[in-house]
Amino acid sequence: MSRPLEESPYAFTVPARVERVPAARDRVVDRARELGLDLDEELTHDLRLLTGELVANSVTHTQAACVVCVRWTGERLRVEVTDADSTLAAPSQALSTDEHGRGLFLVAAMATAWGSQSCAAGKKTWFELVVPAFVEATAALTPFQGDVPAERATITSEGDARPALLEPVPITGAHARVEHQAA
Repeated sequence: MSRPLEESPYAFTVPARVERVPAARDRVVDRARELGLDLDEELTHDLRLLTGELVANSVTHTQAACVVCVRWTGERLRVEVTDADSTLAAPSQALSTDEHGRGLFLVAAMATAWGSQSCAAGKKTWFELVVPAFVEATAALTPFQGDVPAERATITSEGDARPALLEPVPITGAHARVEHQAA
């Protein structure tokens, strides 16, 4: 069964371990392909790198799980990483001798748009890439174990990400075009 590009968002939880970042990058790339997006080698590399930066920042700085949401806006591929820390993401002033601190500069330089905004769970940091869409219908989408619809994914005040069972705190909402900032 094939699905149109406008399908609802796709979300999954990344445990609070930096070793899980490569699997998160792979899942985002797989989802983009399942949506029928035309990822050449360069776009695949950029998507992996940018996803890895946001997810690694999240699990490293919060030491808690995060939720990754992938959606097609009709023009761009958007990847959102939601975590329990309310401090908005901003590029740091890394020295030339520093081993860390340049990830968000890469995101700002490579993404079509990116930003960080407060949300009920803490903050959502996102980027968008312009990606050509295939003309044909796409392959069937098969959920991974632990996937939940994006509107049901939550992060608790303890930083654990899980499917909502009692009173969910949505991590996604209406598309707000005002939040885009130029790279």
